[in-house]
Amino acid sequence: MGGIAAEGQDDPAIIRATAENIAIPDLEHSLQVARLSLQLHDQLRDTLHLSPESRDLLAAAALWHDVGQFRNLPEHHKQSFEIIVAQLLKGYSRLEQLQIANIARYHRRAHPSREHPGYRNLPRRLRPDVDRMSALLRIAEGLDAGHLGVVRDLQCEIHPGYITVRVRAQSYPMLEIERAQERAGLFREVFNRDIEFAASVERGDAQANDRRHERE
Repeated sequence: MGGIAAEGQDDPAIIRATAENIAIPDLEHSLQVARLSLQLHDQLRDTLHLSPESRDLLAAAALWHDVGQFRNLPEHHKQSFEIIVAQLLKGYSRLEQLQIANIARYHRRAHPSREHPGYRNLPRRLRPDVDRMSALLRIAEGLDAGHLGVVRDLQCEIHPGYITVRVRAQSYPMLEIERAQERAGLFREVFNRDIEFAASVERGDAQANDRRHERE
């Protein structure tokens, strides 16, 4: 997986985040999730009206989303929030740090909610970016569910009312597509669009073999 994850390490947003002194439990997985997150952001930026500044927030949250595993595996998303908030970051403002911590916190389980103190403490104007980036991060994390770097690239296709994400991999990414579908609820809620995933399987130098995952 190292070679695949390394492809995104020269991205300025990832370089900015890796400059911080934060221990990451599975660096290759986190780099893969960051790379896939940024592919989603870049390809959907105009369609979903994503803010330019949200890209760096997404990259950092993707890299640090699992840091809470050092404390508590079952509730690691909550611990990730606490760890990120407690850091003395050099390259991010305090408000950016709070946004990143919230995005990492919402990479799994509960959706962003004002019932959660960390989210409630965000200025209202900053909450939309947290909602949107959390939605993208959940999908990207699902696309590396096995921590094996199966997915090589993503290609987003825009249709009226829904988006197709073509998932290019060396073998059929059944687990990754299933998990991405399971984690797409926040995306549908935030963007008011459906989303589907279709595998494009590489077979050496032969033509890709497309298999479509039925849209829910």
